Amino acid sequence: MISDEEIIERYFSRDESAITATAQKYGGRCYGVAYNILRAREDAEECVSDSYLRVWNSVPPDRPQSLKCYLLKIVRNLSLDRLKFLKRKRRCRELEISFSELENVLPDSSVPDGTEESELAEILNQFLVTLSRDARLIMVARYWHFLSISEISAKYGYSAGKVKTSLSRSRDRLRKYLEERGFMNENSENN
Repeated sequence: MISDEEIIERYFSRDESAITATAQKYGGRCYGVAYNILRAREDAEECVSDSYLRVWNSVPPDRPQSLKCYLLKIVRNLSLDRLKFLKRKRRCRELEISFSELENVLPDSSVPDGTEESELAEILNQFLVTLSRDARLIMVARYWHFLSISEISAKYGYSAGKVKTSLSRSRDRLRKYLEERGFMNENSENN
């Protein structure tokens, strides 16, 4: 097998066989690092591929003392960046789900004329105070932090059933609370 020093020299001479030699020597380890972070074959393979390009673009001018460590650090960092991106994407999905849960609860066109957003925000804050501590924690986690049901369950040690029931009851209470204050039509659709 080719030595790391020879592979690095190939990078310095801009010989594309350096990438092939790197993949042959360290591809399995790189994939293992990426997969352990991402837990998805396609994403891990993409990060490994991207790492070879990153090495190609950084050697030269960099001359790593250990090609293996240099490469694995790049794979790890790319994989962590990919994981952050995927979590943000999942958060966007949770955001959409959260908004759909509230679409029949929060007012839109039924807000009385002259009502400022700050007034509605104050009423929502007043409503949260009426909830039990558990219900308030669950509601804020879901609709402010946009956590999934399973994330809320894990964070607070509640069962998924308790979280769902609490959210449903809190949404019903919020609808009634807003109706009493003139922010909703009393015959609004229930969710």
